Amino acid sequence: MIKSRFFIMSFIEPSFEIDEKGRVICQSHSYYPFFKMPGKTFFQEKQMEKLLTCKSCVHYQENDCYFPSSEINKIEFDRLDRKGIICKLCGNRIDRMLSVVHKLYFKERFNIEMPLICCSCYESLKKNEFVEDSKRKSTLITLNMCYLFILLTFSFSFGIFGGFTFIIMMIGIVLWSCIFINYLKRLNQIKKGRQYYEKYFKRE
Repeated sequence: MIKSRFFIMSFIEPSFEIDEKGRVICQSHSYYPFFKMPGKTFFQEKQMEKLLTCKSCVHYQENDCYFPSSEINKIEFDRLDRKGIICKLCGNRIDRMLSVVHKLYFKERFNIEMPLICCSCYESLKKNEFVEDSKRKSTLITLNMCYLFILLTFSFSFGIFGGFTFIIMMIGIVLWSCIFINYLKRLNQIKKGRQYYEKYFKRE
């Protein structure tokens, strides 16, 4: 991957910063002045969210960035994949492409392995509220699992599925099982994220 850089006579070197909302911003992005414009309206903030990607940058279109456009396309494909690229701390999908590019750049250029962290976790880390936020997420998921279990038990106890065919009933059970397993995976991801936090981020 790195060798391909040398075939480009000159390329734009990315430079990154993180704003007050935990969003990664490239200082070499052609929309950078707009990203840093103070006092943006609600609609301008929404527009900024859509533009926070390499694919909206002139350097991507002209293919003169440190990351070739073909590589950007591959990163975006992986990010939008069904499994996606997830946050190291909470397991949520990384919504913003520049967060991924930021990590890859530091790995390639300086051999620094940075964890991928979503904006929500970054903000909670900044406020030193990560543990409380993680516990809230775990509690909410656990309550949802309990509600799901009670709902299924109620359905069978009162014969709600009684008028349906066996096939429809089995489809309902399969869907319930998939949702329940997904909740278990989310709890496991949050648990691993908290362990990672205890190891690398916890303040003494």
